[in-house]
Amino acid sequence: MTPLPALAPALAGAVACLLAAAGLRPVRRAVPYLGGVTLAAATAGAAVTGTMTAVGPLDRRVSAVLLAAAAVALLGLIADVGALPLVTRLIVESVAAGGVVLCGVQVTLTGDWLDGPVSVMWIVAMTNAYGLLDRLGGALAAVAAVTGAFLAGTALVLGDPPLAALAAALAGACLGALPYGRARGRVRLGPSASLFAGFVLTCTAAGLTAGRGTAVVAAGLLLPALAAIVGAGAYAARGSRRAGRPAGPSRKAAPALCGVSAGTGTAGLAVALGWVPASAAATVTAATVTALLFYARPRRAWTSLWMPAGDDRQRGRVPRPRSAGTPPPPVVRRG
Repeated sequence: MTPLPALAPALAGAVACLLAAAGLRPVRRAVPYLGGVTLAAATAGAAVTGTMTAVGPLDRRVSAVLLAAAAVALLGLIADVGALPLVTRLIVESVAAGGVVLCGVQVTLTGDWLDGPVSVMWIVAMTNAYGLLDRLGGALAAVAAVTGAFLAGTALVLGDPPLAALAAALAGACLGALPYGRARGRVRLGPSASLFAGFVLTCTAAGLTAGRGTAVVAAGLLLPALAAIVGAGAYAARGSRRAGRPAGPSRKAAPALCGVSAGTGTAGLAVALGWVPASAAATVTAATVTALLFYARPRRAWTSLWMPAGDDRQRGRVPRPRSAGTPPPPVVRRG
């Protein structure tokens, strides 16, 4: 690889970080729910700039991922502003994922037609899993930055500068978003940004592992997604323990999930470099995922992947109305 294509991720990451830092501050003050649109615009602009400057014409896969992720971000914006039916959301996400699969970004486990539906289901499920991270102590920005940085390094090792620039652009945008959007100690980006980031990261991992063997595909898909799966399982388990009450934020969630993301990113780099067998990494990761989902009650954990990222009403967590004969709770005034 020549030095110029290798500079594409660094250029894309730096541009995205500057654009996100410059754009999110006024947007979060004026119209908070447009922060996700700003993050998506910063990522797309930096990815296109870095790729065309250091590599050449824009890659077909990168173009497809950015267009489909923009549609998913618009979907999240609608969910942030008002209610959005679950069926509509799943249909739009499936169509966006199908368009990406038709452009060559897909899971190649069997090498047959079955890879298409499997790819669509995986992308949709992991997109919504990353969306839940934004509700778990605002961990999305930090986890997406760490995961994107390691995916960019893995893409460079595998000789794929366009996907490296895309992952680095998302990592830089999330890094630039960290100082802004704070609410009660959390960095909340909103459904638009969370779904966009999850879609881009999942598609990047699928594009890097396409056509590289069953063990490499399994390891390359599970390792970047482990932090999102852990977050979804923790979110479901915490909700089941609180008997229908909305769970409060966990301040320890973001550092813990960042540690998981850094560990799995290091393992992914080791697999790409040939230091660790892909089959061993895939087996250990699959066993970890199975144990975590079992601990989090599989039904709740699986259901949480398909619920809207910003809507608690479809989780049955709306406070139950009091009966006619039940007096209201007393109001205690503190002066």
